[in-house]
Amino acid sequence: MDAQTMVAWSKQIETLMEGNLEKHVRDALDELIAAEQWELLSHLMLTGPEFSVRRMTIALAELGVFEPLVAGACLRREVRRSAATGPARLGGGAIFRDFEAPAEGEAAIPDHIMEEAEAISRSADQSRRIAARHEAQLDRDAVRHHIVDTLAELLNTNEAAMEAMIAIARCSVFEETARMAAMKLGNNNIVMGRISRAGRVLDMIAVGEASGSMAVHTIIARSLAQSMPDSSHPSYRVALEHIAGHHPQEATKRAALKALGR
Repeated sequence: MDAQTMVAWSKQIETLMEGNLEKHVRDALDELIAAEQWELLSHLMLTGPEFSVRRMTIALAELGVFEPLVAGACLRREVRRSAATGPARLGGGAIFRDFEAPAEGEAAIPDHIMEEAEAISRSADQSRRIAARHEAQLDRDAVRHHIVDTLAELLNTNEAAMEAMIAIARCSVFEETARMAAMKLGNNNIVMGRISRAGRVLDMIAVGEASGSMAVHTIIARSLAQSMPDSSHPSYRVALEHIAGHHPQEATKRAALKALGR
């Protein structure tokens, strides 16, 4: 995004980032929408306060502009209050900070002790990375849920909303949001029928995987069995594999396995 865009709309950005008075938020949002500043709105979806972003979600959905909503559902992090910082724990500083450079004529720290200290440091770094990944999995941002719920109301009548929901199910870096989007899709017979008739096998299977639901896998297997792609299509064997693994009827499973040559 051009830096001058930020300059030109700095007042509106500040208003939306503050998110205090509803009238001011709505006025700033209306001005950005009138200027079709979709990219800027996408950035604000990721960083703005919940008050402003919820209003942005409703306004953009009413206009049928879904790209900023996809960005928000896929990438927005939960805004959390920082925990109070307590006193540093014992041993929190450098282990050898007073001894790493021995004075002339003095013995240095033995190599095996230095190696052990470095191993401890590497282990601590790895533990922090694991904790960060775990924290991301537990992210419970209410705005992402609001985006998915808003799109779900439009699935049956707006194909672009359906495409946005598929993108969220396949691309959201937050497992819970991807699962929620996939469940909305997988439990909607109209949508699944539309995707199936279009021959979008990979999208259907990706939705099933994201949902983590055996019931959704079964729905997808039923849909695939009713509208299989041509045998020459690259996704033909993928569809057969899914039917063989998840269709509720044994006869259909056996037929799929036979077509796979098993």
